Amino acid sequence: MPIPVRRRGRPSAPQDRVEAFLVELAESGAVALAAERAGLHRSTLYALRRRNRAFAARWDAALQLGLDRLQDHAVVRATVGEETPVWQGGRQVGTVRRPDSRLLQFLLKAHRPEVYARPAAPAAAPGGADFARRLREAEARMAALGKALPPLPKKGGRRED
Repeated sequence: MPIPVRRRGRPSAPQDRVEAFLVELAESGAVALAAERAGLHRSTLYALRRRNRAFAARWDAALQLGLDRLQDHAVVRATVGEETPVWQGGRQVGTVRRPDSRLLQFLLKAHRPEVYARPAAPAAAPGGADFARRLREAEARMAALGKALPPLPKKGGRRED
């Protein structure tokens, strides 16, 4: 289905370039790179995206394909590795594949956070409720010792006496 790309006061984006952008976006997952390769300005494409729901849907689908491809590349690099040259005496004598253990760790944390991610630290209660609870506990301990807590300082650092 052709995408209407002409808008009053703006030059049109040729349909073949719009299609090329979508193909490149599906390949790379990078809007700026796809726009450059298609010979279009990003601002033209973003304006078209805002105006045209069908184009926006195709953009989203292409971007998801591109991101899936990037994820596939990351998994291969993390598990199989990239081929790197081995040098000896100034000459390349072979190659070796080295998996990227840091990338593998990142992927495992992203895809299996329940197993590989650190548990989040408990968040403090909103509005200082945690502080208020600790203050009540301190007052209870001091009362059990037969003492009172010293008064809280006033604004400006001076204490009430």
